[in-house]
Amino acid sequence: MPSCMIHLQTARLLRGERSVLFCLGAIAPDAIEDWRVKDRTHFRQAEDRASALLEIAQTTDPRDDFAEGVLLHMYSDWLWDSDQLRRYWDALGGRPEGGEWVPAYRREIALASARIYRHSPWARPLWEELLAVPQAQYCPLACMEKQDIREYLTRNFAWHEDNAGAPCSAFYPPEEVERFVVGVAEGYGGWRAL
Repeated sequence: MPSCMIHLQTARLLRGERSVLFCLGAIAPDAIEDWRVKDRTHFRQAEDRASALLEIAQTTDPRDDFAEGVLLHMYSDWLWDSDQLRRYWDALGGRPEGGEWVPAYRREIALASARIYRHSPWARPLWEELLAVPQAQYCPLACMEKQDIREYLTRNFAWHEDNAGAPCSAFYPPEEVERFVVGVAEGYGGWRAL
């Protein structure tokens, strides 16, 4: 899965006239801490992930900014897992058994996220907008409470503020992240219309 700033950069490209709830929906699904639960809620264990996501797209009201952001999140994760995560595994010699690879991978996406935050004038103001949304406006998501989303936002904003001087990711340099983000933004509308 991409980092929260990669999700926000994608949502920002597609935001247009949408409310900040669209951007909130684009990162809220990652408020789940347990990876096993997240794999289930993100359809990573689905027999046919593409079909599962299309079913959700068909029942998501495109006028519901939060739900549309969640759908963008799921679409982005699907593409990331099949492209960028697979590329990471290939660099390791194939999909590794066990979870020993996860900390190094998460560090790379965190560094990519820190770089976006540091070099994007829109990042801090968007986080401030996200934090200003009252919890009452959050939509319910499977396997989490509204408080989980609030804690995720608060924790990630603080992390990005504290890590503004982090080095760039060696594996996910800015041009690779930009290529991915633009590709997702360009492909989303056509996929959404299916």
